[in-house]
Amino acid sequence: MSREWTIGGDFVVRHAGMPFDWLEALGAPDGPLAAARELLDAEDALRAAAGTGFGRLARAVEGCEPERLPSVPAALRTAADRWRGAAHRYRDLYEGADADATKELRVVLERPRVAEAVLLSNPDAYRNMLRPLLTADGPLNSRRRRARRQLYTYVQRFCAKNETVSFFGPMAYGTLAETGTEAEAEADTGPGTGTGTGTGTDGSVDVMTSLRTDLPRRRKVFLSHWAGRALARAVARDGALLPDLVFHRARPGDPDGVPPELPEGTAPELTRAAEAAYGRLGADGATLRGLVRATGLPARDLARGLRLLLTAGAADVRLGGGPYDLEPLRTLRGQLAELPPSGAREVWLERIAGLEACRAELEAGPLDSGPGPRAERIAALEAAFTAATGESARRAAGATYADRAVFYEEGASPFALRVGTAAARHWHQRLRAVLEVCVAHGAATQRAATDAVRAALGDTGPLSLTAYAARAAEAFPAPGSAFAVPYAPTYPVADAAAGLARLGAAARRVTGDRYALVDLCVKASGPAGLEGAALVVARVHHHLLVPGWLGTMHSGPRPFGADAERWVAEQDGRLVGFDFGRRNKGYYRFPGREVALRPGSWADAERAPWRPEDVTVTVGPGTDGPASDGPARSGPAVDGPSVDGPAAGGGRRAEVRMSGPAGEPVSAYLPLNDFVKYAPFAALSHPQVAHPAFVPGDGEPADGGAVSGEAASRSTAPESATPGEAASQGATAESTAPESATPEITAPGITTSGITAPEGVIPEVPEVTVDGVVLQRARWTLDTGRLGLPAPHARFLELRRIARRTGQRFLFCRSPRERKPYLVDLASPLAADLVAHVARDAGRLTAEAMSPGPEELWLRDAEGRRYTCELRMQVVGREVTG
Repeated sequence: MSREWTIGGDFVVRHAGMPFDWLEALGAPDGPLAAARELLDAEDALRAAAGTGFGRLARAVEGCEPERLPSVPAALRTAADRWRGAAHRYRDLYEGADADATKELRVVLERPRVAEAVLLSNPDAYRNMLRPLLTADGPLNSRRRRARRQLYTYVQRFCAKNETVSFFGPMAYGTLAETGTEAEAEADTGPGTGTGTGTGTDGSVDVMTSLRTDLPRRRKVFLSHWAGRALARAVARDGALLPDLVFHRARPGDPDGVPPELPEGTAPELTRAAEAAYGRLGADGATLRGLVRATGLPARDLARGLRLLLTAGAADVRLGGGPYDLEPLRTLRGQLAELPPSGAREVWLERIAGLEACRAELEAGPLDSGPGPRAERIAALEAAFTAATGESARRAAGATYADRAVFYEEGASPFALRVGTAAARHWHQRLRAVLEVCVAHGAATQRAATDAVRAALGDTGPLSLTAYAARAAEAFPAPGSAFAVPYAPTYPVADAAAGLARLGAAARRVTGDRYALVDLCVKASGPAGLEGAALVVARVHHHLLVPGWLGTMHSGPRPFGADAERWVAEQDGRLVGFDFGRRNKGYYRFPGREVALRPGSWADAERAPWRPEDVTVTVGPGTDGPASDGPARSGPAVDGPSVDGPAAGGGRRAEVRMSGPAGEPVSAYLPLNDFVKYAPFAALSHPQVAHPAFVPGDGEPADGGAVSGEAASRSTAPESATPGEAASQGATAESTAPESATPEITAPGITTSGITAPEGVIPEVPEVTVDGVVLQRARWTLDTGRLGLPAPHARFLELRRIARRTGQRFLFCRSPRERKPYLVDLASPLAADLVAHVARDAGRLTAEAMSPGPEELWLRDAEGRRYTCELRMQVVGREVTG
């Protein structure tokens, strides 16, 4: 079959909020680096001369302790003396370099933007670490060294992480140009973009690639979702307001009947009151005052019955705007204004007005004013919140990435990218083969998820989605933010070329539309170099660019997420979104029918989502013929059921089917990455597009020795298979379209980039490319033992060993204990402390080359400073027939 891949017209430019130059400048000067190079040369010479006897010298050499080097035979004295002299010179120069690193870090931390970013990330770190480090004199003690390490961690995050938060991770956007009329091209050209057009050979206008660097920087400040809920709870607790608050059923579409089962031992009068109240919570809701009039029951009993309904999740109070309300203060103020006048109402209106004044002042404050004024405004907002709710304004002890603050803010980037016609054509052409590989891997991964579900649950018969999720929760570990999918097949890097060819062949037998988000990195020296530049696919996500929080600062000519809405409309209701609710600032609104897998809300009546009870899931044997010989080898889920062993059901493949209230087949759209990887939901998903992993050793083929994707493509399910069946089967039905209709994967293979394999650091996985596009960066596994040596100079020397053996200066390192990777500068004494902390108790670290490298960072501001970035682009593959 054939798919025509298109890139969405709008995309997100995710970039670091501060220049990479600031981080790069924190490397050691030439003197200490040259001394380390001389010492490592002497180390190599001593190792070679000692041969098998080097073991008795290793501890002193690795720890750079010349005074502890044991006596050596006469034949080794020259090499040993050379090493001792080089070690003393290196240590002397390192002491100065370490002190200079602290001074240079202070210069960066004194920048108002950096200090303010630390304040917003963690106010305690600003107060207890940054301020003392800036004012401390003398050499570092252990406490100050820890503070230095933590603050350097923030700097590498600000300068090298493509995150989206505040002004130090601002939101930038781009558009993909198409050939059009000259008038259209000129209309799209804004100040600072350059010429913008060129004439094509057919008389049309080719839009040129251009970058704006002069957009106004601005910010928006929001009350956090958890804080809005806390405020609504505080209002609801006010007994003076209670009689006039409006209560609703939490699921507006629930049929009439008795409320959910109440706690055992509930008094009969309270059960009667709860049932009476629930029966009268119609479409418009009811107040306690109205319920008393309607039922004749005591107000006290009805109030306690309503509280039971709220606790059970059967009822909700009309306070706030529901789970996706971005302006809870305005919503609450409007709702309170509708209540009958009272002293309590006026008190709450005043409190909310005070909170809103603090929020507005925080938003309107001048940019780059520094941390001092902002700290005062933050303190005022926090104090007002605590006074209103009685709750702390901080959660999770200020931990990074936690929903910790009473507010959050987003910032607008000064950048806007317009990708020209030539670059757009180039990207469309070059990405097709990579995406087809990901289609085949996604089919194999989804098959493994389906097999895991069948192995764990057996043949279930029809279950409601609620019951299915409950049974799955008992059998599978809770979804988390793990980087890897535990059940996904992997591929041996030694046979990468053959594996990619098999995946390409499998993709040609896969039918149906596909969607994904691609994080695309482009290697270029500037915007003009984007046309024809080398491409790196950093990650492929099984998502759409749906309306949500990533569009907060978008102000383009059409709504953010318009491409996703158009594609979802084409599915004609066969795709339903799983609504898991909001994660503090993070929210995604699927532009179609949703299933609410979250606590109900009175506001649900506006969109009327399906209830999980309305959706049916069936697990059982499939109809796609016998499984291949031998056991599946997709690997066991961590702490969960193994999917090893033959296919269930007498040799027939498993399948998981989902249908809507009328029995119509549907598949799921999963907005959160955690659930895309969660086997029970992955089995229900629209056919997935996933990023394959190439690993050392034999890999984990999908089926009895066949490279992943090939076995998954053997399905004979008809083209008319339902979306639910397509999801469970990986949508791998064979097509009658000729294989030549799909672009061939040309020159699949691996590039080693001159990387060697010395002792200690193993380049297990060289760079993997598909049709010249990097699918996986070069990777190494680092033994963490020497990274945590007690002496700072020994830790830095170990970084220089790694730099020598990898040929890299910058590596992204990931620990199994950490959610996000760190960028490690192998030329910085500051990074030696950071990586020692990351390596502690980690066993081993996975390191990945920084690619694009420092000289390939094309995003540059008006002063020419470089920024790391990636383009988060929606891609859709539509099946071509005929």
